[in-house]
Amino acid sequence: MTQNEGKSVFGAAEHPWLDPFWRRLVLVLFCAAWTVFEYAMGNTTWAYIVGAITLYAGWSYLYTYKGPDHPDRSSSSAGDPDEG
Repeated sequence: MTQNEGKSVFGAAEHPWLDPFWRRLVLVLFCAAWTVFEYAMGNTTWAYIVGAITLYAGWSYLYTYKGPDHPDRSSSSAGDPDEG
C-alpha cells in the first residue's frame, strides 16, 4: 500500500465526518463486535475477513488518523483533481 498526500489505495482516510474521535471509535468497535459475532456463529472465514477490516480500521482511524489541525492535512479539497 502506498500513501500519497494522506491517501492510500483505499482512498482518503481523513474526512471531516470522521474528525470527532467518538465516531471513529464507534466504527472500530462495530467492526470488532461484528468479528466476534461471526466467530461465535462458527463462520471463521468471515471472522478472519472482518477481523482484518477491524485491524485496518483501528490502524487507520485510531492510530494514524490526522485530525483537522494536523499540518499534513490539507484543509480544503477545492483544488483536488480526484474530487468530482
